[in-house]
Amino acid sequence: MTLFWIFSAGLTALLVLVIVLPLLRGRIESVASRNELNTRLYRQRLRELEQDREQGLLEDSESARLELQKSLLDDVVPEPALQRRRSPLLWLPAVLMVLVIAYAGYWQIGAHREVAQWQDASGRLAELSRRVLVEQDESVTEQDVRELMLALRTRLHQQGDDYRGWLLLGRLALEMRDGETARESLEKALGLTDDTGAVVVPYAEALAMTGETLRAEGLIKETLARDPDNLEAWSVFAFMALQQDDYATAAERWRDMLARMSPDNPRHVMIERSIAFAEQRLAAADATPVAGPRYEVEINTASAVPYHPGAVLFVFAVDAEGGEMPLVARRIEQPAFPLTITLSNADAMVAENNLSGREAVIIKARLAPSGNVADSTDAWEGRSVALGTEEDRRIAVMIDTPL
Repeated sequence: MTLFWIFSAGLTALLVLVIVLPLLRGRIESVASRNELNTRLYRQRLRELEQDREQGLLEDSESARLELQKSLLDDVVPEPALQRRRSPLLWLPAVLMVLVIAYAGYWQIGAHREVAQWQDASGRLAELSRRVLVEQDESVTEQDVRELMLALRTRLHQQGDDYRGWLLLGRLALEMRDGETARESLEKALGLTDDTGAVVVPYAEALAMTGETLRAEGLIKETLARDPDNLEAWSVFAFMALQQDDYATAAERWRDMLARMSPDNPRHVMIERSIAFAEQRLAAADATPVAGPRYEVEINTASAVPYHPGAVLFVFAVDAEGGEMPLVARRIEQPAFPLTITLSNADAMVAENNLSGREAVIIKARLAPSGNVADSTDAWEGRSVALGTEEDRRIAVMIDTPL
């Protein structure tokens, strides 16, 4: 914080000089210019008097010359006296105004409170780590966890090659449901170690949280193929199905997890309750698992697309054989690009009219400033090529075409 105040004081002093120096220099140059003009006029008039005397047109040249000198002395401005008399009244109010506006404005709208909180949290990294990670008592709050993440991220900014630090930050972000921070942190952890076993599963969970469902499932399946008894992988695998409201698949994966747990495992009862919950939801909805293809769509915008603060993103699929009626659709308010979503029959506009039964579909992403998908005013769109419906696909769509 001390460095900040020194830096701000230096900038304020520089701004004061920018304001004051032109005022002083301009005033001095103005006075000097006036005196110089008077001197030139005096010399010119003196030459004219000399010419008149030589031509006999002037009888008393000496008296005229004295009168001209007196006129010059009356017009000359005393520079030091003028500067001492007027300069404080001109630049002092400007300096005071700069100081008041700069520091009062920062005090009202600046982030000094957040900076103080950040520095306080950074200085308590050891204490926060002990409270949140070791003691884990009931007094630990969500704010404590967030302050620990802030302090940890500050240390990692200074010591970025700490694999365990990035892994811890990623797991804390998962606990706080901050998918973007978790994904970025765990990606860095993956790049800093050859032993990726401890990172892959939480990384897959972060991918699922940010919409990259197919990629996340691929990583979990690879992990379970190598280690079928990885309970953490099974847990994440089940929650992936639960996020998609696929209760039948979630219950099946929890049963597989339960079969690999010993009865005295503290999590055994919790898994049984999860299975019962999924079965209750299935019975209440009389639902069957959602079948059909899934498309994991990564969406971005071209640089030419203007920013509209109230724009809404619509992602939908239409039959490649013709027709503009969406088969499945998602509506995302306040989108932040790039983003990834998954389209499936679970997003069908009409349950019976979905992706299944179509030979090919086209995925469209439309950014509508009005919030109405049918309103093409200032709207932009991107679309995929024709995609088969035989298997799941991962694609990218660039919004780059005005409507």
